[in-house]
Formats: sequence, structure tokens, C-alpha cells
Amino acid sequence: MGLISSLRMTLIALGTKLYEVVEGKAKILAPDPSAYSREGKYDPSWAPVFYNPKMTFNRDASVIAVSLLSPKSILDSMSATGIRGIRYNLESVSPDETIFNDKNPAAITLLRINVERNGLKNYKITQLDANVAMHQFKVDFTDVDPFGSPSPFTLGAVASTRRGGVIALTATDLAPLEGSSRASCFRKYGVRTSKLSYSKEAGLRILLGKVVRDAALFERGVVPLFSFYKEYYYRLFVKLEPGAKRADKSLQELGTMYECTKCGYIFLDTDPCIRSCPLCGGSLLSSGPAWTGSINDEVFLDKMRSVLEKFSYLKSYSELSYLLNLLKNENKYKLYYNLSVIASKLRTNMRPIHKVLECLGDASRTHFNNVGIKTSREFKEVVECLKSSY
Repeated sequence: MGLISSLRMTLIALGTKLYEVVEGKAKILAPDPSAYSREGKYDPSWAPVFYNPKMTFNRDASVIAVSLLSPKSILDSMSATGIRGIRYNLESVSPDETIFNDKNPAAITLLRINVERNGLKNYKITQLDANVAMHQFKVDFTDVDPFGSPSPFTLGAVASTRRGGVIALTATDLAPLEGSSRASCFRKYGVRTSKLSYSKEAGLRILLGKVVRDAALFERGVVPLFSFYKEYYYRLFVKLEPGAKRADKSLQELGTMYECTKCGYIFLDTDPCIRSCPLCGGSLLSSGPAWTGSINDEVFLDKMRSVLEKFSYLKSYSELSYLLNLLKNENKYKLYYNLSVIASKLRTNMRPIHKVLECLGDASRTHFNNVGIKTSREFKEVVECLKSSY
């Protein structure tokens, strides 16, 4: 009996029902959702080994990003089935070493099967807590893909990544990041938050702020390369730049996000103590500290767009193309205006977004919200266009 057959028999004996998944260029075995459903519903955390098919887009986007980074060493800190690290090897890069890690014994067994099935070379499999693994190994690229908040792992991710390297994080705990769970946000991210009308972007900026503060402890600056929101998660890639001066420069990009409860004006400021709206004097909601700089690197986005054609085999190809183009367009602006909220404050009907964009001229839709826009225009111009656009 071969190694794969032996390992598969072990999993079956432990009661793990498997099925084959084809994702990108990888073919893996994963727990069969039908065997772990409850009352017609399925949560990946209910299976003995975690695999979330709804994260395929996340992995597709990551494959493209990693293809540009070309790391010589990779740490897949929470490998589960191994799908992410396997795809990096098959579709992105041929690293000198890939470290697959998971603390779950069942995951380790399944990992060995999947790595062998896909013919990978130059890999290591470890069964450690993610933070232990991240403090044990030094690599060029560290991927942290937890179920929930990445906050307990950001320090470890920075520690494991060599100077000039890149870390990638996924966050699915949107409630605290977007201001719906204020106590949880303060506990996990050290941020006093409010529920802002641009909450989707606010959450991403809070997450980036956390990474900046943790990286500064290691005297490293942060450059966001690729960041986005989708459905129920955030995904971001940040480059770590060595040196106390770079760390200080990144810390200077931290500030507070504001929103006027009266007129709806929104802005970012490094002053955390602004108490009234500079336009109308109304009271302010605030969240911070948070990242106030660009959330995507324009050059990196251009590179992703230029190599996208190589990944036309991906099922999400068209969606990825749309996202990258939209990120490119909106990247030159800061926060997005939620037109629905502003229209409500003005007590006027919501106007067609394309008409508002035409009226403003220098403006863009945003991927964060389908009724959101970003613009360089003054707030009063946004209000005028919202009132006059038909």
C-alpha cells in the first residue's frame, strides 16, 4: 500500500469523509460538506479539517499577488488541507522551501496526502501552533489565514518574515472591525471605534493600523501592496521595510477617522481630539488609531493587472479583472461617501450613481459599497451633485 493510500485509510478510519476538490491547478482531498452539515447548513469549522470553498476568490487573488513577489521561502502558517500553499507552488512560484504548518493532527495527515498528490518538492510539514511556527522559522513570505481575527498572529507574522519580505493576512471578524462590536474591537485591536457610514473601509484601515503598530515593535515600516474587502472578509498584503526611521514614518500615517452626525462630512486626521465638524459644527463619530495612507500600491496593482491574462483559467478571472480595475481607479482617493446615508440626511431621494459621478467628474465607484463613491471634490460639491443629478 502506497503512502497516499495508507494516509487516506487512516483518515477514513478516523471517520473523515473526503471528496476531491479542483481549485486552480491543484487537486486536493477535503472533508465532504454533506457529511458535516447540520439542518441543511454547513460551516467549514464543523469539519475535522478546515476547507472553505467560499474563499476560492481570496486564494485566486493571492496566487496572482504571490506570483509577483517570487518569494524563495513561504510559511503557510495555518495550512489545513494545504490548498493555499499548494496553489502557490503550482501557480505562482517555485520556492526553495515551503513550510506547511497546522496544529491539527487530522490536518497534518490530509496535508501529506494533498502535497504528495500534487507532486510538490522542497517542502516541510510541521505540527505546531501558528505562533510557535512563526517564531521558529524565518521566511520571505508569511501567510496568515485564520478563522476569525488575525490579531493574535500579527506579531508572529512580522517576527517570521525577513526584512523586505511580505505578510498576507485574512480577517473575517468584521463585526469588531466595522464598529458593530466596540468592546471587541478595543480588546483585539486597541481601537476606540464607532459605526461609521463607510464602515467597510474603516475596518480595513483599522486592520492595517494594527499591523503598522506591531511591525514598529520590530523597527519595521509597512507598505500596503494589495488590500481589499469582499462579502465577509478582508485580505491584505503588506511589505515590511527595515529600519526605525521607516517604522516611524509608517506610525506617522496613523490617525483618526471622523464622521459628522449632522451633515455627513467624513475625513481623516492625525489629530485624535477633534470634537466638532469643521464644516457645520456638528458632533463627530470617530474611530482610531487607523491607517490614513493608501491601502493599495499603484505600481503593484498595475503589475497584477499586467499579468492577469496568464491566469485566465481561473473561474474568477472576470471578477478579478473588475476588482483590480476598480481598485486602480479608487486608489487615488481617500474615504468613500455612502450616498444613501447622505441622501437620507438631506431628506432627498437617492440619485443614480452614474449621474452623480458624471456631475463630479473626478470621482470613482468603490469596491467597498455599491452605493459608495470616492472623489477629490469638496463635500459641498458632493451634496450639490446628489441634489441635482437626475
